[in-house]
Amino acid sequence: MICDAHVHVGYFPRKGVDEPFYYSPRRVLGILTRAGVGAFIFSSTNAVWDFKGEAMHAEAREMLRLAPDRAHPFFWITDEYLKRDRFLEKLPDFYEGLKLHGGETPWLHHPKSLRRILAIARERRLPVQIHTGGNDDERDNPIGGYLPFCREFLSVKFDLAHGKPAAAVPDAVNHNENIYVDCAYCSAEAVQDWLDAGAREERILFGSDIPVQQRLFDLPLTAYLRKTLKGFSSSKILSQNFKDFLAK
Repeated sequence: MICDAHVHVGYFPRKGVDEPFYYSPRRVLGILTRAGVGAFIFSSTNAVWDFKGEAMHAEAREMLRLAPDRAHPFFWITDEYLKRDRFLEKLPDFYEGLKLHGGETPWLHHPKSLRRILAIARERRLPVQIHTGGNDDERDNPIGGYLPFCREFLSVKFDLAHGKPAAAVPDAVNHNENIYVDCAYCSAEAVQDWLDAGAREERILFGSDIPVQQRLFDLPLTAYLRKTLKGFSSSKILSQNFKDFLAK
């Protein structure tokens, strides 16, 4: 079964559309299903305005209703949300992990809050996905900036999403037993470069970042995802590592 570790629902800019476009759970699930993806981790971009989490909780419930055996919801935490729920006491228990995005909240400049979140993740045995670049300036969210926190919270599993900068990937996954990297918005060739540089295949997760591609390009997402998947043949990257990452 093909597994995608990095998917989004919610409102998002779309090329050629003036207002933010809504990528509903049903729409995103349809894209993944038609492309042959089975299980997937998803989080909601509505975090940038839904500071109480109500819309995100509703979306997660809907996706779980539509794909109960396939969908794995991660809750996207912002600094604004954390001000209202300091210890994540209001977070529904159906979430299987936490999502942090340094482009939206500069977590490396808020180490006290970051440690509080990671302590909660450790207590609740929740994995954490952290954005490390992508379309924005990767210098603001490098792998190296988060490594001290990953080493401090050794029982927490981390997905350092996007693997930026690429040169840091082999050391991060080879010398830290709790670190994975996903290849969201990376090419299959980029992943091969990680492997050629000595990165452990067992720590690389396939991730698509669907539907972010439509922010920059006018393209059909199902066709894009099918083409992307053709570049991968490793059952570890496409499936097994995903299961290991989510395993308690």
